[in-house]
Amino acid sequence: MYEQYKAARNRAWKILIEAGIDRLPIDLKKLCKTLYATVIPYSQMGEKTLSDFAATGDGFTLALNRKQRLIVVNDAKSIPRMRFTLAHELGHIALNHTLKPVVYRNSEIDNNQKPEEIQASIFARDLLMPACVLAALHVTTVDEIMQICNVSFTSAQIRLNRLLELYKRNMFGVHPLERQVIAQFDQFIKNNK
Repeated sequence: MYEQYKAARNRAWKILIEAGIDRLPIDLKKLCKTLYATVIPYSQMGEKTLSDFAATGDGFTLALNRKQRLIVVNDAKSIPRMRFTLAHELGHIALNHTLKPVVYRNSEIDNNQKPEEIQASIFARDLLMPACVLAALHVTTVDEIMQICNVSFTSAQIRLNRLLELYKRNMFGVHPLERQVIAQFDQFIKNNK
């Protein structure tokens, strides 16, 4: 499981670097372009479509061809929740997960989920709320994370719990990709300390 965690974390860092993301909240439109993903809301799906089967879910991803992906998000949810769903679905794409059958993300909490779902949520967490950037900003509360990253209370709470563990270890900037992310966010960090 730790190898899957590292792969998701490292891929999130690499995508941030490749897309030139240098501020929070993360610009998910830019990341969709980087990963060749088109996003549409459930409300724009026609009658009797896949959205009928996913009405209670948060979203899903379909492979349109070898490169292009379609992410469908439940626009009845809050913006912070939709942001996490979108980042989660981008995780499936970035991590080259099999997109058949369609799996719907129904929870921000990863209890009893398949390893690919847990890995996509780790990717989303590390993409939307990079611990190294939050640590450089000296973030210590759920409210700070919610405000800075435009995420839900649940997502911010999960990130804070992990961030507190990381603060105890004080091991930020150890991995080369993490150092690149910190450097890329340098001006944002200086402007928001």
